[in-house]
Amino acid sequence: MSIKTRGSIVCGLVMLASCGGASDDAASSDEATDPVETSAAAPVETAAEAEMLGGGILTPIHDGAAGSPHVQVSWLVNGATISITYGRPFLNGRTVGDDVAPLNDAVWRLGADEATTLTTDRDLMIGNATVPAGDYTLWMLSDGETTQLIVNSETGQWGTSYDELRDLGRMTMTVGTLDTPADQLTLHLDDSEIRAEWGTMVASVPIMVH
Repeated sequence: MSIKTRGSIVCGLVMLASCGGASDDAASSDEATDPVETSAAAPVETAAEAEMLGGGILTPIHDGAAGSPHVQVSWLVNGATISITYGRPFLNGRTVGDDVAPLNDAVWRLGADEATTLTTDRDLMIGNATVPAGDYTLWMLSDGETTQLIVNSETGQWGTSYDELRDLGRMTMTVGTLDTPADQLTLHLDDSEIRAEWGTMVASVPIMVH
């Protein structure tokens, strides 16, 4: 009897152990088949919309020596990257051609402080002048009847340092009158022209990428 009792006890323990193992295997099987929980991907932050000026992307440079903020504006035109860096004066009640540049028969830096700089990575045709890829300064000259855009090969100078011998070309501009005066100088560029808006004056010259 004692032997049978011990056998029964042993059998019962074996069965219990066997059942426990099956339960563990089932649990393991259930865990294996359960989908793995993943954290949701963080939403990608969209880049802040670029500030635009004159049809191009604006990058502020500095505030200017006398309150004329300096900017660099970049355009992508027919495969060419073109940028213009210039100071943007305010009229502050003044009149273009009277008490603020451009004045008759005086070369103007087409901006404020440092000379205005144009950079292109492709050859351009501005007006009737071929402008190879590189860095240049832009100037404006008016005699009261004709207004010209000047492209000059000297760069890095202050806006009152102009050397006519370094001119690459002078192009006659088409001049008109703005319905709404521009209180701050703005230069525009697209696939057909460079345009300056200043006071009631708007002056443009054709541009083409080679």
